[in-house]
Amino acid sequence: MSKRTLTIHYTGFRECPNCEGRGDDGAAWRPFSCKRCEGRGKLVTDVEVEDPVRGKLPRSSYDFNARGEVFLVDFDEDEEVEVVRPGDPWG
Repeated sequence: MSKRTLTIHYTGFRECPNCEGRGDDGAAWRPFSCKRCEGRGKLVTDVEVEDPVRGKLPRSSYDFNARGEVFLVDFDEDEEVEVVRPGDPWG
């Protein structure tokens, strides 16, 4: 079996409601990163996954969360998949 390469594109973002886009907990005396957005100030709202063979995958073939983690649905677990993510999708 050959290795498939999937490319992830983050196409939608919104300001984190937990930290209001600051990326921290708002306390000057303890500047911890926001736990929800992990200090980025933004959450992912839309993702596209592209397969070089099948093109852009339908939304029903993957799921994602607000942190940008993508989960493939109905893929063979024995199949080798390489995932290419953008260097800094939040930048």
